[in-house]
Amino acid sequence: MFKHTLAFEYKTCKVDKGGSVFTLHQPCFRVNMTSGLYSEPMSNQTTSRQAYINWFLLSLFFAYQYLLRGYPGIFTSEIRGTFRVDATRYSDLGAWCMFAYSLLQIPFGMLLDRIGVRRVVLTAFALCLLGQYTFTHAQTFETALLGRLLLGIGATPGYMSALKLVVDSFTEKSCGLFIGLTGAFGNISLALCEPRLKAVGLAHDDWRFPALYLNIAGILIFLACVFLLRPEKLVPNKTSSAEPSMKHNFWKNVFGVALNYKVYIDALLIIGTNILAATLADLWGKSFLNAKYHLSEQEAINTVQWISIGRLAANIILPLMFAGTKLLRGIRISCANLVLIFAFLIYGPQTLNGSMLWFLLFGIGFFGNADVLIFTLGAKLSTPQTSGILISWINSVSMLGEPVLQKRIGVALDKNWSGLLDANGLRLYQAVDYECAMSVMLKVVCVCFVLACLMRNRK
Repeated sequence: MFKHTLAFEYKTCKVDKGGSVFTLHQPCFRVNMTSGLYSEPMSNQTTSRQAYINWFLLSLFFAYQYLLRGYPGIFTSEIRGTFRVDATRYSDLGAWCMFAYSLLQIPFGMLLDRIGVRRVVLTAFALCLLGQYTFTHAQTFETALLGRLLLGIGATPGYMSALKLVVDSFTEKSCGLFIGLTGAFGNISLALCEPRLKAVGLAHDDWRFPALYLNIAGILIFLACVFLLRPEKLVPNKTSSAEPSMKHNFWKNVFGVALNYKVYIDALLIIGTNILAATLADLWGKSFLNAKYHLSEQEAINTVQWISIGRLAANIILPLMFAGTKLLRGIRISCANLVLIFAFLIYGPQTLNGSMLWFLLFGIGFFGNADVLIFTLGAKLSTPQTSGILISWINSVSMLGEPVLQKRIGVALDKNWSGLLDANGLRLYQAVDYECAMSVMLKVVCVCFVLACLMRNRK
């Protein structure tokens, strides 16, 4: 027999009847059941000190794996020279990592609910460290791909674990702020660390050397998680009598989400905003700027980091500007601006100065971070019992877009290659080659803009 704990709150509402206004105090209650099927914190719940510690540690883990995933984009030419691969093969470094990251979103979401955040995060963190070590010490390209695959597996619960912690432990008023701050951790890590890692690599003439500092930092964060990360038991343990009902509801929710076409529309919108910005920042942005605008390696690094700065600003500003019923308007405005910016970058003049390039890439990062609005819009499709599955499903489908885009651009570069080789015998891609390849991004965001214009506000 289930035991129920009722916790009452009262909300005040005004009712207008016949010109007279009556004030009603309606009781609202949340039910915590020992079945563990669902538990939601009270709106007046106080957040414990341990919750803040857990959030900070999980945000550090998210920022660390975020930086590791973008590591190949910092040393594009150096890594290609070491393994002597063309653009199509090189794009596999990003594709293998992101395929694992995307496909395992839902299984890791189930593990977070079943065995807890602490054990999942510590295991995943260890896989990240192992994957990065394998990649940076690889003597063959196949071993490097194995390292990236391990890293993709370990990085999977980075954002989900922090998101779950925020939803479970923080009050409703502060949830949005801390979700935005969690994303900001990743953007800050890229903006601050990328140019420094590049400078260290150039100083030692070795793209592997900066990984030593990353490994040391990762071990320190991992040890902090071992000693300081503690679970908060907000939901009582499950009882055996609830298992059949829980399993039935779980698979019913999974199929309900999987068959909802609006989930896939949201995922496509995320591909046309956040994933495009991530693809440009993580892999092809620096080489594109080098080829078309003739920037040096260090100048390209400094310019591309404005995408991360734009994301950082958007984490706070976009939710404040387009809250409530303005979500769809914010998505449309973001897609429209991305269409204009990508068209100007790809087909515009090659004489843009540094300040103009900074402004354009800041805009890509800012409006590309519209996924904050899209996830909020998608949450309107969910109930408390399906919100976790729905968010993980949208995230999984949308993240599959990054390796597909990375691979597609690499293939387009090789297809349009003009036949030039550099001094080391590697394929040399010109501005016109990049323009043809990057037009893929423009087509995707144009489709998303049309979809956003056809959508209607959801209830």
